[in-house]
Amino acid sequence: MSSQIKKIGVPFITNYTSKTYNAASENCDVIQDNEGKMLFANHFGVLQFDGVRWNIVIQTNNKSMVRSLAIDKNNKIYIGAQGEFGYAIQQVNGQYKYTSLLKLVPETKKNFGEVIHTIIRDNEVIYFSREKIFIYKNNEIKVLESDTNFNDFFEDKKTIYVSDNKKGLFLLKDDMLVLMKDGEKFAGMKIRKIFKNKNSLTILTQKNGIYTYKDKHFEPFKTEADFLLKKGQISVAILLPNEYYVIGTRQKGVVIIDTSGKLIQHINKQKGLQNEYVTNLKLDIEGNLWTTLKEGIDLIKISSPLSRILDTTSFEAKIYSSQIFNKHLYVATDNGLFYLDWEAYKNKEDKNTHFKPIIGMSENVWNIGVYNNTLLAFENNGIFEIKDNIAKLVSKTDGFWKAIIIPDHQNIIIAGGYTGLHLLNRIGDSWVYQKKIKGFNESCRVIEIDDNENIWIAHGYKGIYKIKLNNLFDEIASVNFYTKKDGFPSSTFLSTFKINNKIVFGTTKGVYKYDNLSKKMILDPFFKKILGNQNHVRLLQADSNHTIWYTADENTGNIIKNNNKSFTVEEMPFKKLRYFQIPGFENIQTTKSGDVFFGTQVGLIHFNKSKNKNYKSKYKSVISEVKCIFPTESLLFSSTYDADIKIPKSDKKPIYPILEFSNNAIKFSFALLCYDDTDATKYEYWLEGFEPKWSEWSSITEKEYTNLPENEYIFHVRAKNIYDVISDETTFKFQILPPLHRTKWAYFSYFLLFNILIYSIIKYQKTIAKREREQLMINHEKQTLLHHAKAKQQKLALEHQKIINKCKNLEATINIKNAKVASNTVNLIHLNKILLSIKELINKVNVHNDLDTNFSLLKKINRIIDYELQGDQQWNEFEEIFNQLHDNFIQRLKNSYPDLTPRDMRLCAYLRMNFNTKEIAPLLGISVRGVEDTRYRIRKKLQLSSDVNITEFILNF
Repeated sequence: MSSQIKKIGVPFITNYTSKTYNAASENCDVIQDNEGKMLFANHFGVLQFDGVRWNIVIQTNNKSMVRSLAIDKNNKIYIGAQGEFGYAIQQVNGQYKYTSLLKLVPETKKNFGEVIHTIIRDNEVIYFSREKIFIYKNNEIKVLESDTNFNDFFEDKKTIYVSDNKKGLFLLKDDMLVLMKDGEKFAGMKIRKIFKNKNSLTILTQKNGIYTYKDKHFEPFKTEADFLLKKGQISVAILLPNEYYVIGTRQKGVVIIDTSGKLIQHINKQKGLQNEYVTNLKLDIEGNLWTTLKEGIDLIKISSPLSRILDTTSFEAKIYSSQIFNKHLYVATDNGLFYLDWEAYKNKEDKNTHFKPIIGMSENVWNIGVYNNTLLAFENNGIFEIKDNIAKLVSKTDGFWKAIIIPDHQNIIIAGGYTGLHLLNRIGDSWVYQKKIKGFNESCRVIEIDDNENIWIAHGYKGIYKIKLNNLFDEIASVNFYTKKDGFPSSTFLSTFKINNKIVFGTTKGVYKYDNLSKKMILDPFFKKILGNQNHVRLLQADSNHTIWYTADENTGNIIKNNNKSFTVEEMPFKKLRYFQIPGFENIQTTKSGDVFFGTQVGLIHFNKSKNKNYKSKYKSVISEVKCIFPTESLLFSSTYDADIKIPKSDKKPIYPILEFSNNAIKFSFALLCYDDTDATKYEYWLEGFEPKWSEWSSITEKEYTNLPENEYIFHVRAKNIYDVISDETTFKFQILPPLHRTKWAYFSYFLLFNILIYSIIKYQKTIAKREREQLMINHEKQTLLHHAKAKQQKLALEHQKIINKCKNLEATINIKNAKVASNTVNLIHLNKILLSIKELINKVNVHNDLDTNFSLLKKINRIIDYELQGDQQWNEFEEIFNQLHDNFIQRLKNSYPDLTPRDMRLCAYLRMNFNTKEIAPLLGISVRGVEDTRYRIRKKLQLSSDVNITEFILNF
């Protein structure tokens, strides 16, 4: 724990409202258990906080409001409530089991009100109400009473004081109230706390301030906070191990004084408390102050060396620069320039000390600095000289960032503006603007000058410029430009700093310097050793003690040179700043007295290294809750008082939960019992039996697992606080049983069934084999008989087919012969008709006729013969009969081969009737040679190859 409390600034305060912890607004007492959890006496019960979650974990039998708490070395919690008191022990399932001690109190003594104090002394527990005092020892209760009611109850260094408004001050000795020597003098004082000193008592009263009682005399203990204590009315007080009194009041918040009475801190609503009625105070193991209020709970981080410069007006702004000048603190903000009386503020001399604006400056003020004993401010509208807290405009030609003094010319400064460099000279006791230096028009926000009067300018998005001015410093003599090609890891996000009279450059990959030999930018070996070559160095600044302050990536720290020429790097105290820095505008201001100021997004933060804190303390990680989330939610482990947990309450350690397979979806909630910047805490977890390794660090405080297979599991979790201290791991063991079909009994059943199945299969196969052999023999006989039958059937079928074919051939032959008969008959009939006609004509030929008549008759006979030789009429009759006998052969042939002539068709018909060439020739009235020629032409028209017989083609058509 720290050795002293900071007087400068206001400690960081974390507010917990009743909406945050979801319980009654008022809390009356606070303790910390042996693990580190915070417990609060709330009107709804005992409220627990583990750094992440708030829960009511204990309620008394009568459900009344809890007023007081105490805890022993075994983590047994003793509870005082309204008309009730007892104790609670945490069970293996996380819940607390409350036991009322009211049953040990005689019936006649049970009428009492609030138990406002609970104290453990040696082997006894004392419960104090204004009506009675209950002493619990060896499972018995002894009751002490007063005729007039008690006023209050105090313990200090194992001495217990009991005040009685009418009788005075008593000591509790040997379970009896003994009037202290001269105790009647304390009657009616409304004492709120007593501290026992070596030879005196320090007595804190409600309305009359503090007294010292020594040698039978009361003397007022004068303090710088008397007005606050008397008007605010003291409600509670504690003495810190470092001899500071922390006093809670009813109307003025928290007052901290040292043992000499000097005011160290006054923390009220304006400075961060939720309200100013303090009900109790508790210092935790981190050295921070838990404050219970009439409405809410506040954590005041008095152990931190960082504090906020807050005034009575709760002034807040983005701070771009700060400066102490002529005993005043100046801050450049996004809303103008402000100042306050620094000496009065840090010495708490004036309670109304607050920041006041510099009139005429209401825009962004980027920088302030002392130049030749003159304070200059660089603003959006120009440069201002501050005298007697009044701003005087020096230049309005441009917006300005900052300025540098020429080393050997203290009356000349070069100011960096929005669009270039500007020259100012000191004339008398004022700075006078001269001109804009021509030849360079880039923004000059980050600017430094080396011993050779080279001006180095960092442009965040382009690179580094080195500018040399002429001897009069009013013109550019030369410009060199350095980018990635000159050795930088990148051309963007570059800065330039002057450390120990040397120019260095901050980059995204460490600190670089200019190498004169290679004319390149190279890593600076000193800073590489300390800051590495992977960090984005945003700020480097050396103070008057040669301590180098830096901001690299998210970390802020300092490099301190030791007496043995080694260096110490300190980052731990500044971890909190990572959330407050203004990106690109990080700024640090140091003083010779050791004050360090950080300009941030939430105002000005103060640091003093005389305030020490142990950053390596280990804190415990805890599993807050474990529950099955499917098919319905059911708790396995939880401290919530009304939780329905599967594992029954027991004082004995369980093996671990054994879950049915249907409950194979588990959710774990966890926390770290460290209350310093809990949002920065990181966690990693590992489910042994399911995952191969630890997870990545993350800020999540819950982890779900679904569809877990049957197995034995161990859930591991550990945490890392804001200071990168890793806690020991916490574990939770459990087992998921296999589903019914994958249990040992199921597998045994499967084994038996498998053997039975194999036996049945073998037996069945043997039976089948026997049946198959028998069936095979039967089938063989059947096949033999069937083969014979098929052979006979095939033979009969062949004979039948032969008969059918023979019948078809006979039928075809008959048809052909019929066709021939029909044709011959037709031809015979027609021939007879022709012969008769010719005979008649011949009979007409007579020798008596003239020659012309006979010649005419002969010509007519010749025409009849020629016409008949053409045979068209006979052919038509033949065609009709032929088509009927031969399935419309001639028509089908015409359709398929339209190029065939009538004579071709006749020849094809005769071929179909299987006539040979000699038989066809007279029918067509042509020679045999003519028939052959006609056959050749028909073959071509039918597109038959030479190996195809035309007669077979016609017969099969």
